[in-house]
Amino acid sequence: MSAEPIFLVAVIRPDMAQADVVAERLRSMRDATRAEPGNEFMELVVGDEDPTVWFMLEKFVSQEAWELHMTLPYVVEGNAYLADKLREPTELLFRRPV
Repeated sequence: MSAEPIFLVAVIRPDMAQADVVAERLRSMRDATRAEPGNEFMELVVGDEDPTVWFMLEKFVSQEAWELHMTLPYVVEGNAYLADKLREPTELLFRRPV
């Protein structure tokens, strides 16, 4: 496993008519992810400029840890559950430390 951490911003645009169930599922996924050994940080936040755009801020110990995270059942099932409750697919913005 590489030693370089990876940062990720997931840009989430929920169908606001379903915002409560989307938030509930995202918080559940966040809480489970925080227990993963490869996760260092995860938080769901809303944008000040546009409250209909949410962000999941994430930090994993490595790219490999994030890739493993994406295969876990609660992530796969959660993403499938959310697919028709978003206005568009989630945008993933990866960042690395300088």
